[in-house]
Amino acid sequence: MKVFGVTGLPGSGKSIISRIAKKEGIYTISMGDVIREEAERRNITTGKAAVILRKKYGNNVVASRCVTKIKNHSKNRHNKRATVKKMYNSHTNHNKHPPKKYKKIEQDIYLIEGIRSPYEVAYFKKQFNNFKVIAIHSSPNERFNRLKRRKRNDDSPDYNKFVERDQRELNFGIGKVIALADYMLINEGPIPNFKNNVRALITNEIKPKRKNINRKRKSKNKNKSKQNRKYQKGKKQYNKHNNRKNNNKQNRR
Repeated sequence: MKVFGVTGLPGSGKSIISRIAKKEGIYTISMGDVIREEAERRNITTGKAAVILRKKYGNNVVASRCVTKIKNHSKNRHNKRATVKKMYNSHTNHNKHPPKKYKKIEQDIYLIEGIRSPYEVAYFKKQFNNFKVIAIHSSPNERFNRLKRRKRNDDSPDYNKFVERDQRELNFGIGKVIALADYMLINEGPIPNFKNNVRALITNEIKPKRKNINRKRKSKNKNKSKQNRKYQKGKKQYNKHNNRKNNNKQNRR
């Protein structure tokens, strides 16, 4: 199992990574969604809900809820993998070609969006081996303009409230999480450029494509067969030439 966390201040571009990851077949969980669910249940703002949850249940409350979601999802995937393996083996044992739906299920890869405190990072590292953090940096003006365009319930068009929200996030310890992240992405220019950088990170680090060894072997065999054909042709031509020479010598005698 591979688990990655995404961190960044509001409006930095965390949701863009989640959307691209989902398209790549990576299971994503938003820590912000957990807080928003609690805010709706209590009928309060998300900022207050985040503070109340951490005060009442501890710093790892949101992280622990995300871990339970990941473990439940992973169990279901493993059960599905086991049934697929049985059905696949039953087809191969009876010398039948297995259907396409019995193809091997990919490795479990998870992405947790919205890590805010070093306590959460430490908790995830205890739960998952090789847990890594991806940080996104963007300037305050750029982020404020994005939040104004986004117009989500917790996005305010007032710059002072935007600064207060940033300060609340920094009080949780998000600055330390960004500083100690394993990967850093800058989201300042056009969004398509940032999306390309995200896709490059996913293909190179999060979900690297397996090299097809069989194709390489086939290509090598093809090259060898071509060389053999050329050699055989050359050998035939050489033998023909020698035979002609020998025949001419015999005729002269």
